[in-house]
Amino acid sequence: MSKLALYLATMNRFILYAVIIGTCFFVSHISINGTNEFIGRELVKNISYKLPDGWVASSSDKQFRLLEISLKDNSDFSLVVFNNIQGTADQNIDRWIGQFKQDQSLNKDNIVIKRDSLDSKYVTSIQMYGTYEVPTMGNNTAPTVVQSNYGLLGGVVEFPNSLYFLKAVGNEELIKASSMSFEEFLYSIELN
Repeated sequence: MSKLALYLATMNRFILYAVIIGTCFFVSHISINGTNEFIGRELVKNISYKLPDGWVASSSDKQFRLLEISLKDNSDFSLVVFNNIQGTADQNIDRWIGQFKQDQSLNKDNIVIKRDSLDSKYVTSIQMYGTYEVPTMGNNTAPTVVQSNYGLLGGVVEFPNSLYFLKAVGNEELIKASSMSFEEFLYSIELN
């Protein structure tokens, strides 16, 4: 065997061993850490999600809240992901509708509810616009804050043993502009 043939055979073996060892490290990493970081998914508690471009998420230490999300440009938009709060999907949607003033700004054309049954989850979403009364969260002495030209994007993701609630409020135009991103985010939520 010539020196060139020996050199090529040695290089082929080296490359083959490097590929095998690299593949083993890659498979080990995925088996320990999962695939979320490779496909752009993030984790909080026992769910994973894909955050839309331009959104910033932070874990919350407040009771029942998993995530608090805002836009990178700090616009008038906030989204909260809840877990283990009381009530069914319909009860929470009715509560969200009740947070809007029942006046001429709120009519059936301003409320859109959509329900979707998927293999592993059931998703309900709501989109509405009008005059928003900021909830006082049981503090009866807090002043009532009313926001005109506001919108709400809400969602409930129901898994067999758990419910997750998403509520985004903000300026009506920002809510309209964020509706597609919200829907992508809502449907991206999966149990881990």
